[in-house]
Order: sequence, then C-alpha cells, then structure tokens
Amino acid sequence: MTKLKTLSKLFQIKEQEKEDLELQVKRIRDVIKMEQERLDSLENTFSEVFTAFDKRHEGKSVNIYELGLFYNYFSQIHKNIGDQKMTIAMNVSEMNNKQDALVEAYKEKKVFEKMKEKILQKDKIENAAAEQKEIDSLFALRRQREE
Repeated sequence: MTKLKTLSKLFQIKEQEKEDLELQVKRIRDVIKMEQERLDSLENTFSEVFTAFDKRHEGKSVNIYELGLFYNYFSQIHKNIGDQKMTIAMNVSEMNNKQDALVEAYKEKKVFEKMKEKILQKDKIENAAAEQKEIDSLFALRRQREE
C-alpha cells in the first residue's frame, strides 16, 4: 500500500507538471500571436509608407532632405521588422522546447498510470491468494473437527 501512496503522489506531481507545461505552451502561443500581429502591422506600415513615397515622388525630382528622412524611416522600420522576426523565432523555439517537455510529461504520466495499474493488479492477486489461503485453512479446520 505504501508503494501505491508513493506512486499516487508522484502521479499527482507529474499531472501538475503537465498542467503547468500546458499553460506555458498556451501563454507562449498567445505571445507569438501578439508578436505576429505586431510584425504584420510593421510590414503593412512599411508597405503603406513606401507606396505613399512612390506616389508622392512619381516623375518628380526628390528633395535630398526628404529623401534622407524617408531613408532613415525605412531603415528604422526595416530594423524593427528584423527584430520582430527574431523575437518571434525565439518564442517559437521556446514553444517547441515546452511542447517537447509536454510530450515527455504525457509519457511519464502514462508510465505512472501503468505502474499504478500493475501495483493494483498485484495487490488484487495477493489479496485473492490470501483469501483463498484463509478459506483453505478454515476448510481444513472444519474437516479436522468433523473427523
């Protein structure tokens, strides 16, 4: 019975670890979704500003000061897009690691379930054998009395 209690405690711990990992994966997915939306927004802004720049200077000469401002703005947006892609890649990598850990937690939980089942089955067999032994001894005592 002590084995069963210990195994039950370990099973509860593994179940809690699994639930924690599930929450962490969900949180990271939400962060990735938010970061992806931010990246999409940056890319849309870049596209809109570039289109506006093209329309504004279509067939006209470009003021060097204005060109410098747009160049700096484009460079900054491009840098922000690169940083955002890097952030998303790191979050995806973290999520993959957590998912691998979650798979391991599921496997460990399954192992503990099987161990618990084996212990219960063994206890059942031992109890049945003990009952049979007691019945046999009672039958033997009754038979001795009758003789």
